[in-house]
Amino acid sequence: MSVTIPESHRDLLEKPIVVTLATITPTGQPHLTAIWRYFDGTHIRFITSRGLQKEKNMRANPLVSVMTLDPQNSGRYLEIRGIVEEMVEEGAVEQLDQITQLYTGKPTYYGYIVPLKDKGKRTHVICKIRPTRVVTRG
Repeated sequence: MSVTIPESHRDLLEKPIVVTLATITPTGQPHLTAIWRYFDGTHIRFITSRGLQKEKNMRANPLVSVMTLDPQNSGRYLEIRGIVEEMVEEGAVEQLDQITQLYTGKPTYYGYIVPLKDKGKRTHVICKIRPTRVVTRG
């Protein structure tokens, strides 16, 4: 079952705000990562690469949390707890380019954020989080 993001805090998912993703390591330790993400109206989606710690953590334990802090008001935030429902490679580089445009205004990830010579060295994955609990403040 998915939960709905309240209208009062929906803007925190629609604006290009860097968010914190929390995953759990195999030893039970939390692992935090700052990520670019987008919201499709139901799910939070972001791109990672195979072999990174967060990717390994989500494969072993799909329970995650995402925290978005309002950059204009530090007392206002949105926490979304959820489950990673899907991790797929297909279309990941194209989605990475779209997220790059959203966050930086640059047309592509490779050639602008990361050197073009590095394209193809990593396998990118689109991760889809289904919210199961929402906590808001402010």
